[in-house]
Amino acid sequence: MRLHRAAAAAGAGWLARTRPAPLLAALILAQLGVSAWLALGTPHNGFVWYSGGDATEYWTSQWALAHGLIPQSVVGWAVPIIFAWVPLLAGPSLLNGLPVIELLNVLVLAPLALVLVWALADRLYGRLYAWAVAAFWVAGPLLAIWAFAARFRPSFEQYLLAPHWAGLTDMADLPSLVAVLATAWATVRAVQDGRLGSALGAGVLGGIMLGVKPANGYFLPAIVVLLLAWRRPRVALGWTAGVVPSLVTLAIWKSRGLGTLPILSSYVPRHEASAPTLALSTSRYFTLDWHHLAVEWHELRDVFWDVRLLQFLIIAGILGALRRNARSGLFLGAWFVAYAVVKGMSNQADISTTSYFRLTLPGLAALALLVPAIGFLWPGTRRLRTVVQAESWSIRWRSPATVAAVLACLIPLAVVLLEHPASTIRFGRLIPAHTDAPISRALTPRVTTDGSVVRVTWHATARPGSTRVAYAVFRTRGSDGCTLPPSGSRQCIITAPVLTSTTQTTVTDRPGPGRFWYRVAAVADYKAVPTSTDLMLLGPAVSVRL
Repeated sequence: MRLHRAAAAAGAGWLARTRPAPLLAALILAQLGVSAWLALGTPHNGFVWYSGGDATEYWTSQWALAHGLIPQSVVGWAVPIIFAWVPLLAGPSLLNGLPVIELLNVLVLAPLALVLVWALADRLYGRLYAWAVAAFWVAGPLLAIWAFAARFRPSFEQYLLAPHWAGLTDMADLPSLVAVLATAWATVRAVQDGRLGSALGAGVLGGIMLGVKPANGYFLPAIVVLLLAWRRPRVALGWTAGVVPSLVTLAIWKSRGLGTLPILSSYVPRHEASAPTLALSTSRYFTLDWHHLAVEWHELRDVFWDVRLLQFLIIAGILGALRRNARSGLFLGAWFVAYAVVKGMSNQADISTTSYFRLTLPGLAALALLVPAIGFLWPGTRRLRTVVQAESWSIRWRSPATVAAVLACLIPLAVVLLEHPASTIRFGRLIPAHTDAPISRALTPRVTTDGSVVRVTWHATARPGSTRVAYAVFRTRGSDGCTLPPSGSRQCIITAPVLTSTTQTTVTDRPGPGRFWYRVAAVADYKAVPTSTDLMLLGPAVSVRL
């Protein structure tokens, strides 16, 4: 027994003293291995993994910004601005942009999330705890797969882990997770050193976090709890000042793209011109529905190995974190509750479709920090006493971090001020699929007639690797099928049903007498279904009279 204790003590001492870079590199390689396993083991069509069509909204926003336009801003500003350069290199089709974005997600953002969660854990409770959290972070997805019922595992892997944990799609969930972790680390650092400069930087990161996903406002209560627990009024002032420029950017982005500020709209969604307005009521953001949460726990009980064990891990982790250091424990507990409980009450959250896990993904990061804290309940574990440094007004004006923070505030603000809402129709949206795409002349159909027969032909779109593309053909009578949103950036909203879907580049039609418009869209989803409505590219309408 003494030998075992001595070996454990020696191992703990080595972990506490060793340089972190080699071990972090080894963990990153293990994480890349898990990502590769998910990529190869889940259904995909070339570089197209599951996104539910939401990736098309982000791509259209990125393409619009790359061409000096503000789109219908249904998503936050940060991801479109950060990736706006990709369409300039890849062209207008999401199919060609996906390889670039997915490689950046897998090779940069996912490892960055691991490093940030390690750095945050080190700040909270020390080096040994940080290594336990990092190891759990890498192994967590595999443990979760093992804990779920066999019938639920494929859905969990292909709908959540592959696209949103590994980053195999063009959506904001992985960037949102990274932004929350970065904000958490920077804010903990700011309350520990008490410097105004650190607080300003943390606030800037918090603003980017809200720009990536405005729904990350759920993280703000945890920030408030942390600031109150540390009694840091100057840090709170600096954090608030740092977040203001990004909030201004978000307000301008929404108001110019949508023609209104959704968070201030007091009315529920309505339909005009056969297309839904994009204004939202605040009830969509904050919903306290305990019945819905109870239903989700019941659904979880049907697919999870043991919900009682999970509840024990959550409660024991919070108690361990509080026992080790009350300030940090309150912060982690508020973080987890804000996402996993409060946001989990949203009527969009559902265990059976895995949407609950996607919506609460940043809260699951808090769970990854809480579970290893159970070790602090071990008898003899001492409370961690942190030295409270005096607050200061210190700002290092010439440091690279200060320059980066200033640029992070000014560049997005300049983009949303200098670019303008689209005044001509440059991109389209398909209803009720709610998928978007740029309109490109590359898909302009050639329409010819032979008596009562209409022949529509077009050129095949470029596609990377083995991606299989299908084409949806639309036919409308009396107009080109476009309706416009009631306000904001102009967009072609198509409500007409698909006339036919095909993998060929020609179709024939017998519409009868009259004037008709034909339009072709390239579509592709993760299952390569020819009847998919996930828009990759949209062509202009061409008319013909019979």
